[in-house]
Amino acid sequence: MLLTVIIPVYKTEQTLNRCIESVILQDVSDGMEIILVDDGSPDHCPLLCDEWAKRDERIRVIHQKNQGLGAARNAGIALANGKYITFVDSDDYLAADTYPKLLQRFEEHPEFDVLEYEFCQEKGTSEHFCFQDFVYPDARQYWLQTRAWWHSYAWNKIYRRTLFDEVRYADNIFCEDMLLLVQLLERNPVVATAHLGTYLYIWNEEGLTANVTAEKTRQLLETLIYAKRALRMSVFTPEGLDFHRTLLYRQIDLYRASGEVLLHWPFIRLICWLHRRFKK
Repeated sequence: MLLTVIIPVYKTEQTLNRCIESVILQDVSDGMEIILVDDGSPDHCPLLCDEWAKRDERIRVIHQKNQGLGAARNAGIALANGKYITFVDSDDYLAADTYPKLLQRFEEHPEFDVLEYEFCQEKGTSEHFCFQDFVYPDARQYWLQTRAWWHSYAWNKIYRRTLFDEVRYADNIFCEDMLLLVQLLERNPVVATAHLGTYLYIWNEEGLTANVTAEKTRQLLETLIYAKRALRMSVFTPEGLDFHRTLLYRQIDLYRASGEVLLHWPFIRLICWLHRRFKK
């Protein structure tokens, strides 16, 4: 089995068929399995999942009580047989011939552990996010040079399955994608980016990203602080300063929402001073 595609499913009966169709039409000649994880969806999604499993032998279904996106992905990882793993959210879909091109790139470069590819965000208008063909043997270089905290999504990447031998998604937190990516980068994998393929991300007004609260902002800031420490990032470089400015802005967001301070004020003053110096 070459590729395992894990699709968490929850309250997406209007988009689920489009999502699955876009995956099964990918021409992965060396074998692909699709794991649908019904995370206790209260609509017709459980029935739709079972119907798809009857129609295509590559599809397996897991039904579980609602535990959140991270737990749903973990359930799929536990059953994955593929050499590589990728994720698709059930309200999104893929452009044709995305996976074959990416897997060919993987097979041409067996040293790759993570391959990130292009995506298009549809939120009224379409915005395409492009990547150059580049290899980052150093995880911190990838994080800083690509500003990965802005695109730390689970779904526009293909991963070597063995990366998940000791790592799983956190349950019931807002930024589980970013936290897991940082945990993977701590293992210093070889990360590559590619201009190939397209993941089509559909903005969902009822989704997690569209409904940010003070608690979610706090979780995001805590994850960014964890990344700073785990990847040992210095503020005294242009890329490092950019990341620390993001820390500062998220702290301001949290302070406005709840009055809570997670960063030390001397650190915040230092960032402001460095920002002014670099702007000159």
